[in-house]
Amino acid sequence: MITRDQLNRSLEIHRATGARLGRVMLDMGIIDQERLARVLSQQLGVEFVRLDGSPMPEDILRLLPAPMASRLQAIPFARRNGTLSVAMVDPLDVMAADDIRRVTGLDVDIAMTTVQDFQYALNQYPTLDVAQELVRDLPPSLSAGEDISLDRLRRMAEDAPVVRLVNHFIEEAVRTRASDIHLERHERHIRLRYRVDGVLLTRNTLPEHIHGHVISRIKIMANMDIAERRLPQDGSFQTRVDGRPIDVRVSTIPSFYGEKAVLRLLDKSAPIYDLDKLGLSTGNIARLRHVIRRPQGIFLLTGPTGSGKTTTLYAILNELNSEQVNIVTVEDPVEYQIAGITQMQVNVKAGVTFASSLRHFLRQDPDIIMVGEVRDQETARIAIQAALTGHLVLSTLHTNDAPGAITRLLDMGIEPYLVASALEGVAAQRLVRVLCPKCKVVDPHGVEELRARVGVEDSGGSYGLGQGCESCNYTGCRGRVALFEIAEMTDTLRHLVITRAPHHELTAAAQRGGMTTLLADGLAKAAVGVTSLAEVWRVVSVDHPGVDTSPDDGLPEGNKSAKTSGDEAALK
Repeated sequence: MITRDQLNRSLEIHRATGARLGRVMLDMGIIDQERLARVLSQQLGVEFVRLDGSPMPEDILRLLPAPMASRLQAIPFARRNGTLSVAMVDPLDVMAADDIRRVTGLDVDIAMTTVQDFQYALNQYPTLDVAQELVRDLPPSLSAGEDISLDRLRRMAEDAPVVRLVNHFIEEAVRTRASDIHLERHERHIRLRYRVDGVLLTRNTLPEHIHGHVISRIKIMANMDIAERRLPQDGSFQTRVDGRPIDVRVSTIPSFYGEKAVLRLLDKSAPIYDLDKLGLSTGNIARLRHVIRRPQGIFLLTGPTGSGKTTTLYAILNELNSEQVNIVTVEDPVEYQIAGITQMQVNVKAGVTFASSLRHFLRQDPDIIMVGEVRDQETARIAIQAALTGHLVLSTLHTNDAPGAITRLLDMGIEPYLVASALEGVAAQRLVRVLCPKCKVVDPHGVEELRARVGVEDSGGSYGLGQGCESCNYTGCRGRVALFEIAEMTDTLRHLVITRAPHHELTAAAQRGGMTTLLADGLAKAAVGVTSLAEVWRVVSVDHPGVDTSPDDGLPEGNKSAKTSGDEAALK
């Protein structure tokens, strides 16, 4: 099927990236999914099945809940003498097979299928009837290259079945606690996915002929140009679900098979968190309050997009808010309104940027200023000047860890003496999923995994796993909690900043000053069963300077023996 040169090239990429050889060949386009699946099924000694040729038996499908089938990429297709035949995209996923045995109570016979066949079979699930019933009422839509009048597009988008279908997606997503809806056009179907607790889950597959109807309806709701299908667009609208106001931000982009739409959902009625409810350890929350109670200086929050920085900033503002202080914010966009605080939204077209807003804020007699993000040198310089002239400035940066924020400011061209004088503290954070309390069980391999990953011996912790149940939509997790590392600026750190010390020296000094690393905080939460070790590995690099030797590492009492020789253990 392939040439020797193609094999050698594939092996080079496999060795360099660690990706499976078959996946490398798929990405290179030298084999297709069905050929790969057939060869793998022969190699593994399992049956290869096609699932797109006939209707799936409903009584068999009902044995495995649709959300779990979607998560495991597994479809039951036959039952014989107490044995359930299950087609899997990855038959090597032993844990998935164990989950299926536990949920169904049957022995499992694994077969192999392709991703396309899996998506076809998933579409047959009786649990997806609501969307399917609405789809049946829709006439064929336009093809990707077809010209169509604006009037016809608008009529299609305002048909009652289309309106009900889009409303159904939004309502269902809100009720399942999703933060985003992804609507993606593929060659033979449309994939609908919801991001729940930070992880994308396939919710439905729909026929491709309704694509134009749905995209046009979303664009009309978001006040976007429904005739423009070749350029990216952004828009927004407001709706209500179960009496709750929901802000929806919409982004569309052109793709090979048609436009993709992503809807960000923001529940305006959700309460603003208190600092005590963010998951901070006793030492971290004391350290954070010590920094934000200072009358002046800069406090920065770092982390990737979606790591909860805005939520933490709002919790800080909520704690600092009082009649005795004047708090002003500039955000992009304003996500929640806080009574007693003046909030301003970025509007680049009108000339309202982070930098220009900061200049005007200084004439508003502020005590505390919150800037949504330090994006450039100009914003950083004005923020530092504000901090040096008696204001407390809160903002965010995109860096991998807390000490990295110092390096980023220096890379922006800010003089070291200004950073050392103005910066009071930096916090880095990540979000991990919380184990579902209804289906959480003890992880029998937790201690061995901990030893293999970071060289930490048995801490006496109780590590857990989520089995999956109806309450958590068969994901094993429900809700999220934050991991933190908080570095306070000490005299030692300020001296290192002035001398432009490298990142690893800043990290070591921060740990000596009491900083608990993200990895250590994650292991502490896993040790008491709040989250799983797999979640910690998912969001924190093990190469990150890890299980530190600071006085407060966030570990609960009784688990302090998890502390080893600090960086040495993490580097293992």
